This record gives sequence, structure tokens and C-alpha cells, in this order.
Amino acid sequence: MTRQSVSLPWPHAADTESVQRHDLVQLGVWMFLATVVMLFAAFTSAYIIRRSASDWTPIELPWMLWMSTAALVASSVAFERGRFASKRGQAASARYGISAAAGLGLIFLAGQVVAWRDLVARGVYVPTSPHSSFFFILTATHGVHVVAGLVLLIYTVTRIWDVGVPLDRGAPARLIAASATFWHFLAVLWLYVFVLVSVF
Repeated sequence: MTRQSVSLPWPHAADTESVQRHDLVQLGVWMFLATVVMLFAAFTSAYIIRRSASDWTPIELPWMLWMSTAALVASSVAFERGRFASKRGQAASARYGISAAAGLGLIFLAGQVVAWRDLVARGVYVPTSPHSSFFFILTATHGVHVVAGLVLLIYTVTRIWDVGVPLDRGAPARLIAASATFWHFLAVLWLYVFVLVSVF
């Protein structure tokens, strides 16, 4: 009687390596976010100190910022719905949710560009006033990080697009978790920046 080969239970050796690789990605995401927090903390300190000067003149912010803010919040919600679907093993819903998050992220960036163009059309540039300088610097810096987040989201979608890949465990689950951490952080960071430049 010949012994039949028995398939290995999840995770396979190859997937174990992939899990370790995506654990490193998640660690890298947290380290990167720590540097972003320090960067924006420095910006905030400089903003508050500069705002106390007598020559501080607030600028009127474009209405498009409200629309782009709504798009980024909706993007975060779409991602969370996708992640929830992945935990329930609903692969198609997870992929569509994360793809929708990326699409709304692009809409957010487009809205930021429209807002910048609106300010330029009104004659408001980086050196126009201290407030405009901080506005352009803060929003542009955040926009660069959103671009990085979109790259991560697109990478995540391409990695989980295979219908046969289980998304509720192993490397795909860790990749989705790392992407969610980064993307939700960017949404919260933008809300912070928006309140800072519009209220204070």
C-alpha cells in the first residue's frame, strides 16, 4: 500500500515567507508614520508661533476643500468596508472596497489641485502671506503622502486580485492591515491639517 502525499495545511512555506515580508512592511509603515507625526508636529509648532505675529492675515479657503475632505473620509470608509469583507472571506467585496478607496483618494487629490488653482486665480500664492505659505506647504506635504498611500493601495489591490487567494489570513491579511493603517492615518491627518489651517 503506497503512501499518498498529504497537502500541507495553511500556511505553506512560501506563504510563511510572504507573511514575514508583509510583517516587515507593516513595521516599516509604523516607522514611517512616526516620522510623519514628528514632521507635522514641527509644522504645527512653527504655525502656532508664526500665527501669534501681528502681520498674520488669514486667507479665505476654497470651498473645494470641503468636497475633497468628504471624498477622503468616504475613501477611508470604503477601505474599512473592504477590510471587513476580507475578514469575512468575501474576496470580491474586499477588492471592490479597496479599489473604491483608491478611486476616492484620487478624487481627493484632484480636489486639492482645484483648491490650489482657485487660490492662484485669486492671486494667493505661497509668498502672499504667512497663512498662505503654511497652507500650501501643509497641504502639499500631505498630498505627497497621499500619493504614497495610493501607491500602497494599488499594490494591495494587485496582490489580492487573484480570486483563489484567501484574504482573511496569512500574507494578504497582513498587507491589507498595513495598508489600512497607512490610509486611515492619512485621513485623520488631513482632518487635523484642515482644522488647523481653517480654524486656528
